[in-house]
Amino acid sequence: METITVKDVSRTYYDTNGDLFKALDNVSLEWKSGESIAVMGESGSGKSTLSRLIIGLEKPSSGKIMFDGEDTSKWRGNRWRRCRTEIQAAFQDEKGTLSPSRSVMQNAEEALCNLTSMKKSERYETILRLMVQMGLSNNLLSVPVRALSGGEQRRLGLLRALAVRPKFLVLDEVTAGLDLITTESILDLLAEYKNDHGCSYMLITHDLSAASRLCSRMFEIEHGQIIHESVQ
Repeated sequence: METITVKDVSRTYYDTNGDLFKALDNVSLEWKSGESIAVMGESGSGKSTLSRLIIGLEKPSSGKIMFDGEDTSKWRGNRWRRCRTEIQAAFQDEKGTLSPSRSVMQNAEEALCNLTSMKKSERYETILRLMVQMGLSNNLLSVPVRALSGGEQRRLGLLRALAVRPKFLVLDEVTAGLDLITTESILDLLAEYKNDHGCSYMLITHDLSAASRLCSRMFEIEHGQIIHESVQ
């Protein structure tokens, strides 16, 4: 069984005064293929830092993050690229991951072109199916991303992550600030997708209802430390 292991991980930064502070402090957890977990906490608790470390956007200051026993901090670009079909992420703010001047179709297709061997017709069919499931009109396919609303951009980021059928998917506040109907549709989609493809989620959130709906284990994080773990 594939496992992502966070072992004694700390992450320090310099604040605006030049002083060190710990965003994460000696955090450990296991995330196994086939299970979905939630990391819950208030803003600034360290949960988003943890998500960036797991997907390789940052490296731990100390400790290890391992994928099937491999220390991912030693991975270089090519190794991470090979792993992108297994580990993906979707974020509350997708502005840094989407190309604003390119069309919805070009953005959606990019990961499929880079990470899969799908033919153009297969890519198109996959994207169309997910557009419907995301509640996005096919009329948006030719529209530049900068013309989308914030909620539409977030759904496009999630679509792009799901399209490559990852085994592990980090969901960083993907429903935060969305209206109830959109939130419910996204949670329904994620539950359906997990049943169909066996994807494992790490839900970074402060929404207990969403966490309870999708996840079997929940970790509460405060001031960079996991203070409680519960099992549903």
